[in-house]
Amino acid sequence: MLGEKENAGHIEIDRMSLLPPVVDDARADLALRELAAAWQFQLTGEQCSALLTYGRLLLQWNSHINLTGAGSLPVLIAEHFPDSFVLASRLRDNRDITTLVDVGSGGGLPALPLALLLERLQVHLVEPIAKKTAFLRTAVRSLGLPDRVRVAGVRLDAFAQEHPEPFDAAVSRATFHPQDWLSAALPLVRPGGTVFALSTSADLESPAGWLPASAIPYASRRRWVHEFKRST
Repeated sequence: MLGEKENAGHIEIDRMSLLPPVVDDARADLALRELAAAWQFQLTGEQCSALLTYGRLLLQWNSHINLTGAGSLPVLIAEHFPDSFVLASRLRDNRDITTLVDVGSGGGLPALPLALLLERLQVHLVEPIAKKTAFLRTAVRSLGLPDRVRVAGVRLDAFAQEHPEPFDAAVSRATFHPQDWLSAALPLVRPGGTVFALSTSADLESPAGWLPASAIPYASRRRWVHEFKRST
C-alpha cells in the first residue's frame, strides 16, 4: 500500500509519503512570500520555515482529526493564513498589546501563525476538545514556542476562572457568532484593551462596554476584521 512498508512483520508509515509534493512546497513558499509582501511583512528565513512547518503539521494531523478544510499547503496559506496576517498588521505597531487569548483555537488559526509573526506576543490558546488540544501542544513544541504560547484544554468559563488577570487582546475564529463573541470576550480583556471579531460582514454592532475602533476588509473584501476597544 502506498505510504506503508513492512519491517519485521510490522507495518510502518513512510513519513515522507505524508508530506505534500515538492511542487506544492514551491507553490506554498511563493504564496507565503506574496502574502507577507501584501501585508508589508519582511519574513526572516526562520519565520518562513516555521510557518511552512506549522502548515505541514496541521495538514498531517488533519488526516486523522478535523482541523481545517484546506487540502493542501498552498490552499491553507491562501485561504486561512490571511486571518493571521491581518491581525498581525493591526498589532505590530501597538506596543501596548503584549498578551493575547485565542478562544476556540482548534487547529491553531489564527493564533499560532500570529505568534510566529509577532515574537513579542504572549499567547494563550483555549480549546476544550482533547484531540485538538493534543495537536496544539505538539505544534507549540515543534515550533519552539513553549516560552510564549500556553495551551489550556478547558472551556471558556473554566479558563476565565483560572485566569482572572485580563489580557491586552482577545480573538476567536469560527467558534462564536461575531456578535456573541463580543459579549463573551468582555471579561477577558482589560479596560482599554482590544477584541478582534472576524466576520464576513462589513457591519457589526457595538454592544455595551465596547467602542468600535476599525473595520478592515481583506481576502478580496470577502472578510472583515472588526476591532473594538473595551470602554469600561
